[in-house]
Amino acid sequence: MATLKAVPKVIPIRNKEITKQKLVRAVGKVLAEVGFQRLGVNMIAREAGVDKKLIYRYYHGLQGLVAEYGRTVDFWPTAEELLGEDAERIREMAPHELMSQFFKRYLRAILRRPQTLEILAWEGVVRNDLTRALEEVRVKTALEFFELMQSDPPEEVDLSALVMILAGAVNFLAVRSRRHRSLGGVDLQSEAGWKRIDDTLDLMLERMLKQ
Repeated sequence: MATLKAVPKVIPIRNKEITKQKLVRAVGKVLAEVGFQRLGVNMIAREAGVDKKLIYRYYHGLQGLVAEYGRTVDFWPTAEELLGEDAERIREMAPHELMSQFFKRYLRAILRRPQTLEILAWEGVVRNDLTRALEEVRVKTALEFFELMQSDPPEEVDLSALVMILAGAVNFLAVRSRRHRSLGGVDLQSEAGWKRIDDTLDLMLERMLKQ
């Protein structure tokens, strides 16, 4: 009686770039589903349909793969995306206008990335080498945008602290909108609700930074 050959669990993929794309997509999907503490190479390899050894060959391990995913536009908007066609106009803006534009556009950009919102939610409960691997791209995007600022804000304003507070608030609201229809009476799942946030950012930054 002929014996049946075992069907391989992993189909080898010869094209290196296709394999790498599969791994990057897989790590984002699995990370959004299980979070940082449970994320492992076996899960990612299974999702991608490739041998887990390729994670080490191409990315030197899990942290390198997560960092590569963090550099994709699927995870995080670039400064170019946030600027759009308005780079020259933004360059001429006063500090309060420029900062308001950044946070309003940044908010819309992460709302368009539901997988990113899931990952940001997981970041709220753990910090490790994997979360740190995703931080670099965020800092880079903000710095590239704010480099367009031609004039300084008022001396009494701690700009770094202000950016940190606003980024934390925007991230919180975006993440909450995944599961909550409204917060504090503001509809987080309608354009009217987000416009209230936009208008408040405009007013708050104008009063803090306009000279």
